[in-house]
Amino acid sequence: MRGWADERIRAVGEVMARVRATPLDRWLAASGVVSASVLAVAVNVLVARFYVRWDLTSRGLYSLSVPTVETLRGLTEPVEVVVFLGRSDPLTLSVRHLLAAYGGETRLLEPRYVDPDRDPAEFLALQRRFGIVAGKTEDGRLVTDTAIVVARAEERYYITSDQLVTYDPDDGSTRPRLEQAVTQAIRHVLRRERPTVCFTVGHQEARVDDVGPTGLADLRHRLEKNNYEVVSVDLAAPRPARRLNDCRVVAIIGPEVPFSGAATRSLGAYVDQGGSLFVAAGAMIDDEYRPMPSGLAPLANRAGIELGNDTIVERAPNARLPVGVGERFFVQVEEHAVTRGVVSGGEAVYRVLVSVAQSLRPAPSPPAGVTPSPLLSTSDQAFAVDDVRPFLEGRALAPRARDRRGPFTVAVAAERADSAPPERPHGSRLVFVGTAAVALAPSFRDPSLRGNQLFVESAFAWLAAEPSLVDIPAKPAAELGVTLTEASLGEVSRYVLIYLPVTAVLLGVLTLARRRARERRSRRERRSPGGPGGEVR
Repeated sequence: MRGWADERIRAVGEVMARVRATPLDRWLAASGVVSASVLAVAVNVLVARFYVRWDLTSRGLYSLSVPTVETLRGLTEPVEVVVFLGRSDPLTLSVRHLLAAYGGETRLLEPRYVDPDRDPAEFLALQRRFGIVAGKTEDGRLVTDTAIVVARAEERYYITSDQLVTYDPDDGSTRPRLEQAVTQAIRHVLRRERPTVCFTVGHQEARVDDVGPTGLADLRHRLEKNNYEVVSVDLAAPRPARRLNDCRVVAIIGPEVPFSGAATRSLGAYVDQGGSLFVAAGAMIDDEYRPMPSGLAPLANRAGIELGNDTIVERAPNARLPVGVGERFFVQVEEHAVTRGVVSGGEAVYRVLVSVAQSLRPAPSPPAGVTPSPLLSTSDQAFAVDDVRPFLEGRALAPRARDRRGPFTVAVAAERADSAPPERPHGSRLVFVGTAAVALAPSFRDPSLRGNQLFVESAFAWLAAEPSLVDIPAKPAAELGVTLTEASLGEVSRYVLIYLPVTAVLLGVLTLARRRARERRSRRERRSPGGPGGEVR
């Protein structure tokens, strides 16, 4: 055995003695090291300059939407994002990944992470700077009602933890809203002027402070989140607290009392001076359940339309809802700046549902240069009635000889170039919708009515001549925690009691068999005459 080892050492020594490193070999080796270093530096420079990120999550959690990318690429000055989340917070990692994706689109976003528990001094300093409310738990941990602060100069926007994720107690699932909250905050601090949207009151309209199903609190919340100032104007008061000329948009939603001549004249003068008007109202009904004049006819004429003062009944099976007599139905959406997001490439992405709507038809003598553009329309199987008593009684309706036949227009948009003031880039804009239901709370709370929400939000953005409201599709819901059914429990039992033990035994058998085979091969080599062990001293 010793002789064989000595022989191998001598052989290796003879080979090494024959190998001599020439200057060319040394130069090539040095060049290889330098080239590898240059290549490593170049790769790092390219990675730092051209940020590329792949979202491999099954739910696309970190894929940025088009509104977010447009917002980030449009930044012209730094925006600071201060995150007040501890390392143990389950949202911290998701927020870091999201802001990293934002950083791939702009270098003007400055994220900053402050752990209230690990950096109490820095947190207290920022608390005074931003006016954050904070407290301590029983174990001494600092807690705050603000998770993220987005700041630009003196502008501030505060994001709380409940705005970053929503929890559904019915099925125990969570839905992330990180991108929605952060992008809205960035949009908020970028705007130097807050457009004012005035909602009229005094005629039993839907109110912006009503959180019920017939209120506008959800619409107000969406507008304010996008940096609009929302106020109410009482047109029935002798001296309204706010002048209509201070309003970028005036909204009339769901009035139940006819407008007086004075209120209509004020609104008409506002439109003639370049103001924008949003009207969402069905037919007004008197005590005998018959239509009555609403006082809005002069305003509708300025948009080149007439109010039908009727109620549409939809008979098309693929449009009407199975409940009711056809007063609730889906409408056909036409392409327009107002319907952007609802219609794409001539095809409807979302459906719009209307309820108890009146028809809108072209005015016989519209103002010069005004051509109303249809936005929402019914099928040709619809008809309009002027008596709503069958609706109240729940009776099925059939068209009568006096009833008008469809298709009908339910919503229109018009722009008057003749009223363009010098300080505004366009004339007065008007949107008339034959129902108030599209703007009420259910349109913003029910995910199946997303088309209604997009339609109303785009209408206000078009009227105010502002960028579209940030409307980012919600991420798919994810189950919170582990739900074990009988089938999953049986599967776990099979894995624990059968699959894992059997796999361990098989691996042990394979390892033992391989070791035995190597031992037998080693014995045969030692016993062979020419093998390593052939010569023993």
